[in-house]
Amino acid sequence: MTSAPSLKSLTLTAFRGSAGTFQLDFEKGKKLTLIYGENATGKTTICDAFEFLAKDNVGSLDGRGLGAGVRKYWRTVGKPATQFAVELYTSEGQCTGKLSGNMATVLSGATPPRVELLRHRQILEFVETQPAKRYEAIKRFIDIEAFERSEESLRQQGKTLVAEKVTAVAAEQENLTTLKGFYEAAGSPEGLDSVSWAKQKLAEPTTGLETDIAAMVKLRAAFDVLKAFPEKLDAKRAAVTTAQAAADAADEAQIDALAVVDSAAAERVDILTAGQAFLEAHPDAEQCPLCESDEKIASLTETVKNTLAQLGALTAANTKRQQAHTALNAAKTALQQVEGDYGKAVAALSAAQSAHGWQTGVKVPETAAPADASVLPAWLTANEPMADTWADVEAGWREESRFRASLKSAVDRYETNAARVAELAALIPNLDTAWAQCVEERQKFTDSIIGEIAKDVGKHYEKVHPGEGLDKIALELDPARRASLNLGATFEGHDAPPQAYFSQSHLDTLGLCVFLALAARDRAAETVLILDDVLGSVDEPHVERVIGMIYEVSDGFQHTIVTTHYRPWREKYRWGWLKPDQSCQFVELTSWAIDEGIRLISSLPEVERLRTLLEDSPPDVQAVCSKAGVILEAALDYLTQKYECPVPRRQGAAYTLGDLLPAISSKLRDALKVELRDGIANASAPSSSTVALRPILDELTRIAQARNAFGAHFKAISFELLDTDAIGFAKQVLELVDTLVCPDHGWPSNDKSGSYWRNSGDTRRLHPLKRPA
Repeated sequence: MTSAPSLKSLTLTAFRGSAGTFQLDFEKGKKLTLIYGENATGKTTICDAFEFLAKDNVGSLDGRGLGAGVRKYWRTVGKPATQFAVELYTSEGQCTGKLSGNMATVLSGATPPRVELLRHRQILEFVETQPAKRYEAIKRFIDIEAFERSEESLRQQGKTLVAEKVTAVAAEQENLTTLKGFYEAAGSPEGLDSVSWAKQKLAEPTTGLETDIAAMVKLRAAFDVLKAFPEKLDAKRAAVTTAQAAADAADEAQIDALAVVDSAAAERVDILTAGQAFLEAHPDAEQCPLCESDEKIASLTETVKNTLAQLGALTAANTKRQQAHTALNAAKTALQQVEGDYGKAVAALSAAQSAHGWQTGVKVPETAAPADASVLPAWLTANEPMADTWADVEAGWREESRFRASLKSAVDRYETNAARVAELAALIPNLDTAWAQCVEERQKFTDSIIGEIAKDVGKHYEKVHPGEGLDKIALELDPARRASLNLGATFEGHDAPPQAYFSQSHLDTLGLCVFLALAARDRAAETVLILDDVLGSVDEPHVERVIGMIYEVSDGFQHTIVTTHYRPWREKYRWGWLKPDQSCQFVELTSWAIDEGIRLISSLPEVERLRTLLEDSPPDVQAVCSKAGVILEAALDYLTQKYECPVPRRQGAAYTLGDLLPAISSKLRDALKVELRDGIANASAPSSSTVALRPILDELTRIAQARNAFGAHFKAISFELLDTDAIGFAKQVLELVDTLVCPDHGWPSNDKSGSYWRNSGDTRRLHPLKRPA
């Protein structure tokens, strides 16, 4: 997995307290940045900048009554939005946030950082909030979406099935009522209930009822077809008689027309027609246009006209005769067709009657329909009363069929609904059990996650408050309420909510522990952890433990930024007493100014300051000697405390060199030695060198005695020493501190070896473990 990008620098321009352009460079290889400054030096502005890039918010202004227009206060007062800029440089690239003209945030460049930020005023939110809101705070760490989907599906399915069961029960009762109606209509046979009677009824053989109905339909249809033939035959025969008479009349008319027409006139019809047209066109013609004779010219026109009229009458007679004979042939053909159809109808009736075995009581013709259609009317007259009974027979059969179908449908519906009711009666409890199991599994899973969180909180809390009877921090879901989380603790053997009995300091540290435990669960390696002035109410010695706990937890995050105005933390850094096994960048802010905004000052540890002062040319002797005195006092204080050396008690006044140097007795000086093990990884390997502390301590004693500086406080010792002695004094102090303290792993303060003191990296081993008797 790719590691998260390391932070390089943060640049602020016209953002909150950064009136000018402020740049905070992050030291390479150091994942913990401690920002120290008094109130109103700009610590919160730096925290706000990270929150702005990560969440488009400036949380320090939340809840201050600034309303919807709070975004305009994100920029430095008097600065235009065009100057506003927050730039975070990482090993991945640059992420820049700016404000547009309408105060909307515009991000560009690399991916914005993930940030978990805790401010001092938020520290008790989780502890003192309502259980439901407390659950919301941890909900994102509990992925129960699949459980909730399953629960909801089962819950909805349960509701659906219960509703379906109600419907099925109602339908079952309705079907039973229908069956009871049939049962009562049948006379309520004794010894049977309605359902048993219906099943028994349906089990009875139907003797081919549907086949009977189909056969009766065919028989009735065949008889009805046959009934129509007497009328059809009479009609066809009458049509033949009429056509025959018309044909005979047409024959007579043709004969009469032939009798008055010259036999050769028909051959001259075209000439006659042309001559008539000529004569009508030339009424004054004096001779025949064909023979050019003038004989009979006066009657020629009338003669031609009469001859053509006779020929027309003959033609009409011929046409009428032809039509009459055609009609006669059609009538005969139609009669023959009906006579053929009659034969088929007789066969169909015979087939319909003989193809089925009729039930007793059904009457059918005893004789077949006659092949001679002329006797059909008599046969129909004899059998038609019997055929009239067939409709009632068929209706009875159909009623029986419908009854059985209705009864079967009612029984089927009843059995279907009864079976579904039984099925649902068995299924619904199983579904309820499955839903309860799903709820139980969700609660187990949730309790497991919450238990892990509570365990982490308790682990952090125990580091801050070991053995104080305030352990066993518990987070528990309220069984009576969904999504409701209770916070509990054991106080002097009794379970109680911590906010009821814990002091403000204990509640603050508990809130911090909860926040750290939650933050560590959400992609900590990709997250910048920011703690803004969270040590406000924590008392000594808890601060020491809180610092240690923060150091330990911070190692799991991409980067950790801690702001504080707690001066002892600053001093511990300067003296190298902070967790030396985890490298820390110390940033110190000085007083804020409206023109410059946030300002940095140097925060070199005291030993490094002394080394720098000695490198100056020429060195400032007074400054060198004063700084060396401060450092020597700290080193002697360390040794006298480690070996429980007797030091005079004095009201109010600080210890002098005359108090501290003699407290390290001659026997202890002889025994004091330090093994230097820089670069040695194997704990059993021999040390590279061993330095005895007696020569260094004796030389420091000599310088102090020679110049009568025993009674001088470290701030005044520079006035008692010559320049050469002052420089020598400072170098001896550096030699003592360099021997005792590793720049990477700090002072030897661990006595777990049982025979010497060692630092966290085992690069310094201080002997002996105890002061010689």
